[in-house]
Amino acid sequence: RKVVTVLFADLADLADFRATAEQLDPEDVRAILRPYYARIRSEVERFGGRVETFIGDAMMALFGARLAHEDDPERAVRAALAIRDWLAEQKAPRRVRIAVATGEAHVAFGGVEHDKEPVAVGDVLNMAARLQVAAPQNGVLVGEQTVHATRHAIEYRELEPVGARGQSAPVKA
Repeated sequence: RKVVTVLFADLADLADFRATAEQLDPEDVRAILRPYYARIRSEVERFGGRVETFIGDAMMALFGARLAHEDDPERAVRAALAIRDWLAEQKAPRRVRIAVATGEAHVAFGGVEHDKEPVAVGDVLNMAARLQVAAPQNGVLVGEQTVHATRHAIEYRELEPVGARGQSAPVKA
């Protein structure tokens, strides 16, 4: 068991990517996404996180799973903001929805996957995924525990609680 911070990012509308992707060869889709994968991985790693998976145009990264820092929640939020800002600077319109959540997870190293990458499970991953779906375009939605850990360093604006599927009550964001 470890306290981790999870960052989910989804290229919500990569120049109407999904509509375009269904008409392209999968190799062409990968070629379009490759520079985004590289830059997103670079930003996550720059702040001390680790990309765990890319699924289509979405990504999940963990902070504090393999190597914990006291400021992992802040690192994750700063990585999220860097990804958002980089996409905003691109010439063609890109939209992203990002969420960051902090909480306890079970993290297993080795033997679970063929390449021995950490695998984390726990409600914090579900929470981050639900927040990401509710995030505004080109916005970063942050869970309550992450806010508590970072409010000394990052200024937030409180939003209406998010009705997250699978949660017993609306989630503060």
